[in-house]
Amino acid sequence: MGKARPVTAPSTKAIAVAAVAFILLLIPVRGEAAPLLRLGDYGESVAQLQRMLLAAGFDPGPVDGIFGPRTQAATMAFQESAGLVIDGIVGPQTWGALNRLGGVSRGTGPLRGRVIVIDPGHGGPEPGAISYWGDKEKHFTLGIATKTRRYLEDQGAVVVMTRYGDYSPGSDWSPRPDELLARVSIANSRGADLFLSIHINAYPKDPGVSGVMGFYRAGSWESQRLARTLASNVSASAGLRYIDTQVGPYYVLNNTYMPAALMEIGFVTNWNDVNLLRQDWFQDAVAKGLARGVREFLLR
Repeated sequence: MGKARPVTAPSTKAIAVAAVAFILLLIPVRGEAAPLLRLGDYGESVAQLQRMLLAAGFDPGPVDGIFGPRTQAATMAFQESAGLVIDGIVGPQTWGALNRLGGVSRGTGPLRGRVIVIDPGHGGPEPGAISYWGDKEKHFTLGIATKTRRYLEDQGAVVVMTRYGDYSPGSDWSPRPDELLARVSIANSRGADLFLSIHINAYPKDPGVSGVMGFYRAGSWESQRLARTLASNVSASAGLRYIDTQVGPYYVLNNTYMPAALMEIGFVTNWNDVNLLRQDWFQDAVAKGLARGVREFLLR
């Protein structure tokens, strides 16, 4: 048996590091996470930018996901009106100004004024679970999250996503935080009414396992009710078996300040689930179930 090490008081440096880590949890890093965009870029993040410019009264041309000259001109016009540097590049300051402007719900539905944060799991260099057939969890979660956002916005909600494309949340922040901290900071800084994290499950020991599961914060009855409501609505809407809901030891659940649930929708280790998740109609059905569950939870 080795000699016991003497117990020493923590160093000043260790105390300082711990204090900084604690403060970072309490103070939002920033309200949004989105990629740097400029002329020539394309994809869903550009389409999101175009929708936000339109809502702000600046015409970017067709919402086609292509950052062309018209989108650049609209961006520069917005930057001028907001008192920003007029460079046509959409970075943290431009995203922040757009999000502050978009923080007021323009809808008239039953969720008007409610702020909902949707967290598509993984992204960027982190693919999440990968199926035996090469499907990446991060693509499924983003597809479902994007559809859910639109259903909730149609009901008047203000919806913030932790990522709008295939990147890691916080990847354009300076200094760059841990991606889990970025997801939590986005939710906490917006004072959201609800946090929904979307994932796809995996269970290699038994490829026959299929269905939907919900996870919630320990000790939070509201989070437990949220997870149950979401899981039951997804099961009814998409036809997936409702497995159960249980306490989840996840950072995004335990460090957010509002009712929070993490949903595992299907299994990438089950061929039938993967085949369904590839289908646009199925992702839409899941999104409808999630949106219905959010509405039921908030309006009860």
